[in-house]
Amino acid sequence: MVIAVAGNIGTGKTTLVRRLSDQLEFTAEFEAARNNPYLSLFYEDMQRWAFQLQVYFLGCRFKQGLKLKEQQSGVVLDRTIYEDAEIFAKNLYESEILSEIDYKNYLNLYQSMQELTPTPDLLIFLEGSPELLKERILERSRLERSYEKDIPLTYLKRLNKYYSAWVSKYTYSPKISINIDQIDLAKNEHFETLLEKIQNLKKCVT
Repeated sequence: MVIAVAGNIGTGKTTLVRRLSDQLEFTAEFEAARNNPYLSLFYEDMQRWAFQLQVYFLGCRFKQGLKLKEQQSGVVLDRTIYEDAEIFAKNLYESEILSEIDYKNYLNLYQSMQELTPTPDLLIFLEGSPELLKERILERSRLERSYEKDIPLTYLKRLNKYYSAWVSKYTYSPKISINIDQIDLAKNEHFETLLEKIQNLKKCVT
């Protein structure tokens, strides 16, 4: 079974991936953010580094997808290959940060890779208000990811808009949407409710 956790920056995807993988005894596959050589450069100069950043993420996501075909255990993914194109690259292009020629080049790569990437059995979508996301980003930037501290609220709002549009059309698998303004997955009762839904679906998949 492959579970994908999707959501905007600061929604708590990585924390949830760790907790689910521990509870379900699944393999966790994290986003290539920590060792990404372009991420801090991108936040300093988006116009200059947007294409390189998106291609790097796309390549890492494609490698993850190929590994899924060989996995014998269940997997929990931190983000999906779809988000790279449908959220981040689209936002950069429509914000005129990514040029049209680079965007078309990127989409050609994405379409080829996406066709070869296994689809998840479940999508868990974490959504939250931009104000809460900004608060969480600032909090974690004091300990790590200091390059994120200056992410504008307007950027988070735009990403939320793209996420809402994407999730509303998502049909590759069943999906569970969780509003983190209302549901705190750090609380055991909320996490256990989610875990029960996953276990029920897992029986159907296996």
